[in-house]
Amino acid sequence: MEIRPRTEFLKMSDEWTIVAQHVSKKFGLTLKQSMKYGLRDSAMRLVGRTAQNEVLRPGEFWAVRDVSFELNRGESLGIMGINGSGKTTLLRILNGTYAPDTGQVSLRGQIGALIAAGAGFSPTLTGRENVYINASILGMSRSMIKNKLEEILAFSELGEFIDMPIKHYSSGMVVRLAFAITAISEPDVLLVDEVLAVGDLNFQKKCLDYLLRLKRKGTSIVLVSHSIAAVWMVCDKAILMHHGAMEVNGTVEDVTQGYENRTLITGGEISAQVSEKTTTEAQGAKEVEADGLQSTYGYSRIGTKDVVGYNLQIRGSDDDRPRLDFGIREPLVMEIDIDVINQIDMPLFRYVLDAMEYKNIVVIDSWEQNYRPSSLKPGKYRLRVSVLNQNLLPGPYVINFAVCQKGVGVHLFLWLKAKSFVIRHQSQRGSSENGTAFMSLESAFELEGIDQQKRTGSAADCVAR
Repeated sequence: MEIRPRTEFLKMSDEWTIVAQHVSKKFGLTLKQSMKYGLRDSAMRLVGRTAQNEVLRPGEFWAVRDVSFELNRGESLGIMGINGSGKTTLLRILNGTYAPDTGQVSLRGQIGALIAAGAGFSPTLTGRENVYINASILGMSRSMIKNKLEEILAFSELGEFIDMPIKHYSSGMVVRLAFAITAISEPDVLLVDEVLAVGDLNFQKKCLDYLLRLKRKGTSIVLVSHSIAAVWMVCDKAILMHHGAMEVNGTVEDVTQGYENRTLITGGEISAQVSEKTTTEAQGAKEVEADGLQSTYGYSRIGTKDVVGYNLQIRGSDDDRPRLDFGIREPLVMEIDIDVINQIDMPLFRYVLDAMEYKNIVVIDSWEQNYRPSSLKPGKYRLRVSVLNQNLLPGPYVINFAVCQKGVGVHLFLWLKAKSFVIRHQSQRGSSENGTAFMSLESAFELEGIDQQKRTGSAADCVAR
């Protein structure tokens, strides 16, 4: 493969920090093949011959193939893709762990990397001792480390455990310390793999906020993540990797949409195989609802048998047709049929939305929305909740539904994963000054009685908790 001069590749600005030009990397499928080819290539270089890096030999595959991009000071790049697509290999090439077989990578400034949690830590040394060692590797002098030590310890939130040997740390504690050391050193380029997924939700948010702070100070960030929310929040542009190649190279919207589609394609193939095998064994046929979900989806229904919910549908505000996808800021209406078996005093209705990475991101509570009936007599009802102003970020969401009694800590009815829907990408996306996702779900609740003729579907059996 011919490596183009940098001037042919693109017109670089004076602010560049990373330039990757037609980068490729191949591996052998087995250790024996890798060692054989590695020894052969080393011998060829010793005698002044060039190894054939641009072609695959028997038993080899491209882990990364012809990847090119440029990143300037203060810019951030998201790299997404299903497992095995080459994301981490590309990051390790950028970090210098792997040398590319073809192409070249140029980086400028101090480099910080969070690729493998705890890599470079000595397990027998304490957390404090590892701070000094790893910060020194990142180029910090001893005086700089002393000045930053309290900030590092505070960010890691390890407290008294900082003087305990690393080998006794949990994976989450290791990630906390590694991120604190790397980020607070304020490198010119920060490479971050999916290590943040190990930490708890509060620490993930804290790390994302700090990444945004570094970005505002001029740090260039390359973030490898499966989290649409994280890439959306941090990155200015993105790459979707598939089988080692760049499937999409462009805006965050295009890449997250492509990742979503790629995930659905891959997951659909697996789900179809599992579903077919399971239903064939159990029933000899596949049962699928009209919305494409398996009939067992939303099986988790529990409660006291005082009330049962069923037939949950999502519609547009001016559309009677059930839908599963909506645009950004588009109003939506959630409807569910309810059978009240025994009278309920001070009923409380609650919708809880889960996202791909996070649980309970939105709670729509009837009492908080000032819908507070004193009682609900036995009968059949349809609960309609109009979400007048939704600012959900693009991506898939799952609806959970519950009926409670105000002041009583028991679910009269709880339906987990009752329905899923998607917020689709548009050319504009919401943003906020502090970089956090925002949601303003102003809602209106309505409850009306329905007669037997209007009823569709059948009430599912409730299992008493």
